[in-house]
Amino acid sequence: TASSIYEEKKTGSFRRLLASPVSRVSLLVGKLLPNFLTALIQMAVIIAFGVVGLRLIGLPAVSVGKDPLALLLVVVLIALCSSALGILIAALARTESQISGMSTLFLWIMAIVGGSVIPLFALEQFLGPLPSIVPHYWANRALDDLMIRGAGFAGVTTEMAALLGFTALFYIVGLWRFDFD
Repeated sequence: TASSIYEEKKTGSFRRLLASPVSRVSLLVGKLLPNFLTALIQMAVIIAFGVVGLRLIGLPAVSVGKDPLALLLVVVLIALCSSALGILIAALARTESQISGMSTLFLWIMAIVGGSVIPLFALEQFLGPLPSIVPHYWANRALDDLMIRGAGFAGVTTEMAALLGFTALFYIVGLWRFDFD
């Protein structure tokens, strides 16, 4: 998201978009959508491989849990949160190098602290409540609860609310800090 916005600013097409009769909020939502759809496709491929692909190569398949609709909602919230983070990074960075550096820094730190690299149970013993300050923690908890522990929609409402909160925070701060010129 951040890179595509930077490229459009560099080539001047972003300025032309600003001249159109579309609000700035709508413009940023429009910039978020392609990356949101890409994230959804990526998650669909990952889950499909886990369910079908692993079985085809003789390994045990991954369960989608007892509530596939709740899993779909969590996946949509993860994709929205990821795309909103891109808007925030686009608002904070001024150069292509800054976009690359911030993306790498933010994502690695959030992945490590949030349980994407080290299992949550180990992180929580070592770091206490600290992992809960990143969206990765809530996404990993929701996916674990749905796919491993067999929870349903009611069992992941807190996680979904946290992901929605991070999405709103990233988008609102990104919109507030965004340089439309």
